[in-house]
Formats: sequence, structure tokens, C-alpha cells
Amino acid sequence: MSVSVAGYGLAVLAVALIGPVPALLARARWTHREPRAAVVCWQAIGLSGGLALLGSITAMALAPLGGNLLGALGAWFGQLADGDLTGGLGTWHQVLLVATFVVYARLVGVLATTIYRTWTDRRRHRDLVDLVADPWPTGRPGQGHVLKHPGAAAYCLPGWTPRVVVTSGALEALDDAELRAVLAHEEAHLRERHDLVALPFAAWTRALPWFPGIRRARMAVDSLLEMVADDTAVHRCERTALASALARIATIGGAATPDGAFASTGGTILARVRRLLDPPERSGALRVVLYGTAALLFVLPALVLV
Repeated sequence: MSVSVAGYGLAVLAVALIGPVPALLARARWTHREPRAAVVCWQAIGLSGGLALLGSITAMALAPLGGNLLGALGAWFGQLADGDLTGGLGTWHQVLLVATFVVYARLVGVLATTIYRTWTDRRRHRDLVDLVADPWPTGRPGQGHVLKHPGAAAYCLPGWTPRVVVTSGALEALDDAELRAVLAHEEAHLRERHDLVALPFAAWTRALPWFPGIRRARMAVDSLLEMVADDTAVHRCERTALASALARIATIGGAATPDGAFASTGGTILARVRRLLDPPERSGALRVVLYGTAALLFVLPALVLV
């Protein structure tokens, strides 16, 4: 495929994956039946959309050099090696190429700063928790760190040395079965490293905040990860206990959770409680469709460039 045709094809793909596709998928409720597969599909949309965006600008910039993208890149480097600082490109195409480098640099830079800020914020809060937290009360199930606060909250701080934090208000409000359920939910986040799944979406939102599709993707993934943690937790606790714990904590509220933490009441609480009390029928066919769609999206930008 010629580089100019590939550029337009990738532009159409990028627009679709940044605009209408996230809008439709974010409104879909069938994703609640298979949240883990839906998260993988969102990851594929994000990666494919990013590659399509960058690839389209690059291909359009190098279109005058002809051939496919690899051939055009080779010709551009050859022109530079021969001393032609324009790389054989006109002014407009040089502007497009500079724009490509700017977008690349912004995405990489924002990802790096997001990782650094998230890591430092969590480390700072872990240090604070270690300094002010009370010991876990004897006679209560599980382990964690207790913060004195009348409001109800439970959250985890991922990392090499993770923490599970529960406020004293939540401890007083929850019975033992509910407390076990909340701890199982938070431990699911930590064990499956959901923070690493959510991080790229947070970086994308900061890098390209003016695209509503990217914001929708982040919110949808955050909600789906909470459902994934719910599904993992119910293997160790009763569904009704987790549902009542979530409802109780959300009703009492009054305690904020830090940035970078996974709160037990994250996502859409009402949808999660309903899902726990009336679990949707799982669908193997839906899983196959979602994973198949994700696999296709992962390779689609490369196929367009061939």
C-alpha cells in the first residue's frame, strides 16, 4: 500500500478509535458481563488509536517520497545522509514531520511524568500511612493499616511495598463478613496489578485532554477494573457481603482517597452493587469476540502500512 493511501487510512482509523468507537463502547452495558475481556479491548483501542494517529501523520509527511512507509523512511534518511537537510520534503511536509516528533515527544514525556508523579505520590502517602496509622485491631479479620477518620473509606496503594488502608469509620461500620469482602477486593487490585493497566489511560488523558473519547476510555477502564476486582473477590467472600459493604461505605462516605489509590467504592457503585446481587450471565462467545477484536486492533495499524 502506498504511503499516502496508508496515511489516509490510518487517519480514518485514528479518528474512529479516538471518537465514535470509545463513545459507543463506554455506553455499552454488555461489557459488564465480561469486564476483564472488555478491559483488554479498551487497551487494544488505546494502543491502536495511538499508533494510527502517529502513523498517519508520519505517512502523510513522507508521502512525496513514495513507496510504503519503510521505503519512504529509508529515502528520507538517505536524503539526510547526502546532506539534504530537507530530507527531500517540501515545507508543508516538513511541518507535518515536525508535528509527528512533537506528538511523539509529548506522549513519551507525559507517560514518563505520569509514572514518576504516580510513584512519588504513592510513596509519599505510604510513608504518611506508616507514620500515622494505628495497628490493626485484634479480633477483626484480615490485615491492614487503620487511619483515624470518622468517614468510611477503604483503599489500596499499589507498588513494591503495597498498603491496604481502612479508616476507623469504615471499621466501625462494617461487620466481619463485609470487612473480609472489602479486603479481598483491595487485595485483588494489588495481586493483579490493576494500577499498571490504568496508568497508560491516565497518561493518555493528560497528554491529549481535549479528546472526549480518551476521557471516556479512562473512566470506563476504571469502572471495569473495579468489576474485575469484585469478580476476583467473590471467590473468597459472599457476594451479598461485598455488595452491602460497598453500599455502606458509599452511603457513609466523608473520607477522600489519594490520587493513585484504588478505592473500594471506585467506579459506578450502583452498577457494581446491582451486578453483585444479580450477576449477569457469563458469555464465552462474548469473550471470544472481545479478545478477537482486541487482537485485530493490535495488528490493524501494521496491516494498513504493509
